[in-house]
Amino acid sequence: MDYIFVAQLFFALVLIYQLVTWLRSRLRVGDYDKKHVLVTGCGNGFGYLVAKRLDVLGFRVFAACRTSQAAEKLQEESSSRVTTLVLDVTDEKSISAARDFVAARLPEGQGLWGVVNNAAIAGPNAPSEWVSRDGYQACLAVNLLGLIDVTRTFLPLVRRARGRVVNISSLAGRIAVGPSPYCVTKYGVEAFSDCLRREVYRQGVHVCIIEPGLFKTNINKQDILFKSFKMSYDATPADIRQHYPEFTVEAMCKMITRASAIFSPKLHLVVDAYVLALTSRFPPTRQLVGSDVRLFYRLLWNLPTPLTDWILVKLLESAAH
Repeated sequence: MDYIFVAQLFFALVLIYQLVTWLRSRLRVGDYDKKHVLVTGCGNGFGYLVAKRLDVLGFRVFAACRTSQAAEKLQEESSSRVTTLVLDVTDEKSISAARDFVAARLPEGQGLWGVVNNAAIAGPNAPSEWVSRDGYQACLAVNLLGLIDVTRTFLPLVRRARGRVVNISSLAGRIAVGPSPYCVTKYGVEAFSDCLRREVYRQGVHVCIIEPGLFKTNINKQDILFKSFKMSYDATPADIRQHYPEFTVEAMCKMITRASAIFSPKLHLVVDAYVLALTSRFPPTRQLVGSDVRLFYRLLWNLPTPLTDWILVKLLESAAH
C-alpha cells in the first residue's frame, strides 16, 4: 500500500510541476516594439515565417538571409521594423560584419533581446560510409559551427539585454533518425546549447532549444533529397554499395516519396515555438514540436536501445518495399 501511495504522490508532483511550468511559460514580456531580434536563415522556411511573425507582433527584426536576392525580397514584403542583411554563417568575416551592422543600428546602450539560430541544411542524404569528409564538413559548417560562431559573436549583445539564444535542433538531435551528417550536427546543437545554458545561467541569458519533428520545408523537398542521394550513390564504389541492398535508387525513391507524405505542413507550430521562446518571461528550455516527435519518437528514444534499433530497421525496410 505504501508503494502505491508513493507512486501516486510521484505522479501528482510531476503533473503539478508540468502544470506550473506551462502556466509560467504563458506569462509574456512586454514592450515588443523596443526589443531587437536577430534571425538567421530568413530566405525561406521557418526563418522567413518567424521574421514575418515577429514583424506583425511589433519586434524590431534583423533578418539575415544567405543571398542578397532573398534579403531584398523579404525587405519588400515587410514593414520598416524589419532590417534585412546578408549573412553567411559559414564565414567568420561575414558573421563579424553582421555583428557590426547590427550593433551600429541598436539604440545606444541597448542589446539584442534574441538571437535565433535558424539557418540549417539537410546535408548529404546517404548511408554514413558513402558520405565523404567534405560532405560531413559542409553540413557541420552550417548547422553546428555556424550556429556556434553566430552565438559566440553576438552573445555580448544578448547579455547586455539579458535576452535569449534560441537554437534550432530536431528530433534527430535526440534520436538518430535520418542521414548521419544531419544527425551529428543536431546532436552537437543539443550539447552546445546545454553547455551554454549552464555557463550563462547567472548572467540572465536564457538558452532555448526548438526540437521539431518532420515538417514540409525546403530542405527536405523530394527532388533535393533524391538528388543528394543520387550524387552519393554514383560516387560510391559498387563493392561498397553491395553491402547496402536496401539503398538502391528505386528503393530510395520510394522511401523519399513515402516520407514526404507524412511530413507535416503545419509550419506555424514551429513558428509558435520560436515566438514562445522570445516572448515568454520564463521560456521553456526545450520544445518538442509536432505530434510525431511528442509521441512516437519520444517513446522510441526511451525504449531499450536494441528494441529501438529493431523498430527503426524494420521501418526502413518496409519503406523501401
